[in-house]
Parts: sequence; C-alpha cells; structure tokens
Amino acid sequence: MAKKQRAEDAQVRSERRGGERLLEPTLAHVDALAADAVVIGLCSDVRPLAGVLGIIDWRLCGRVSRLVERGVITGAAGEQILMPTLGRIPAPRLFLVGWGRAAILAEQAEARVHATLAMLDKAHQQRVAFAFPEPAGDLLSWTDHVERHLGERLVGVFGADPVGAL
Repeated sequence: MAKKQRAEDAQVRSERRGGERLLEPTLAHVDALAADAVVIGLCSDVRPLAGVLGIIDWRLCGRVSRLVERGVITGAAGEQILMPTLGRIPAPRLFLVGWGRAAILAEQAEARVHATLAMLDKAHQQRVAFAFPEPAGDLLSWTDHVERHLGERLVGVFGADPVGAL
C-alpha cells in the first residue's frame, strides 16, 4: 500500500510542475516510472552509489554495489552495462554508462552525453528515464539537449540527489 501511495504522490508532484520532465530521485518517482529502460551515468571514483542509482541499487538488493565491489562495473569512461531489473522496479532494463572520473565531468560532458544518447538510439528503447552521474551539478544544464534528442521517448530526467531521498 505504501508503494502505491508513493507512486501516486510522485504523479501529483509531477502534474503540479506543469509536466516538466525533471524528476526528483526518490523512491516514489522510481516506483512510478512508466519506462522501458533507465539509463544512469556512473563515475569511476564516486562511492557509495548515490542519487537515483543508489535508490535503484537498493531496490535491486545491492546487486549494482556488489558488481562494483567485484570490479565488474567500474564507471570508466565509455563503459556500457545492460542489466535486467527483474521486476524490482517498473522499468525492465537498466543501462549503466561509465562517465569516468568526477573531477573531469564538466569537460567530458558533451562527449559522454552524445555517447549515451547514441547507445540509447542503437538499443531502440521507446520510453527512457535518464540520470546524469552523481554529482550531477552543472551536468543538469544538458537536460534540454537530452530532451530535444529523445523527444517523446523521454519519460524524465532525474535531478540532483536531495537530502533524504529515501
């Protein structure tokens, strides 16, 4: 019941914002996703997992964290991982895209955004939720570019990690 209420609350908050596609990284928004896939950027040197990736990892019972700990997932620039969510979130597929070191996110943003969008185009996903790597900061300025490129395929872009996202 609580899961359903969080999803309804997330829908109301989205409607109040006039349909803008910026989503808060909260359990409610993750539980309400009407997407085929979630694509999330990941830095190679930011641990523990934060933002919407931390929430999704929690929903996946720490599966992403375990793969990071074992070195299967590194977050290195250009890395692309596709994993099933096994019904633990509404979107059946999770794409993790390596963005490299957090210190150089701003200077690498254009290349990483274009590579991520090209990967999504090749994967033919119809409804996509998008998240920049944490710390998102100035990367959110690329939201308009992501929206223009994905158009109606974009369900939303997760914003910066708020305090108390859980």
